[in-house]
Amino acid sequence: MKPVPRLTALLLGAGLLASLAGCDLAEESANKLAEKAEAAAQEIAREAIGEAVNELNKKVDEAQASARELLGEQKKDEARDQAPRAPSNKDEGKEEDTMLPPSGIET
Repeated sequence: MKPVPRLTALLLGAGLLASLAGCDLAEESANKLAEKAEAAAQEIAREAIGEAVNELNKKVDEAQASARELLGEQKKDEARDQAPRAPSNKDEGKEEDTMLPPSGIET
């Protein structure tokens, strides 16, 4: 009767080793699948971010173009409304010390 428990123990041990080997294969497969899923998620995120950046750039370009149009129209309108100025002769005799206050610098 002793051979039967040994045979049972041997079969259980072999089954355990086989299941552990199966677990290792399953773990490797799961790791590979996780890596592929991560790479796919990164690619999708890159595409989404790229599209969002492109849309943002389009909106910025549109805003810049409309701002240029508005500024260009304002400059043209101001040029039409204002007559050309004659140079001022008011400060002709003064030296170039216009940066100093009239009373001088206090120390």
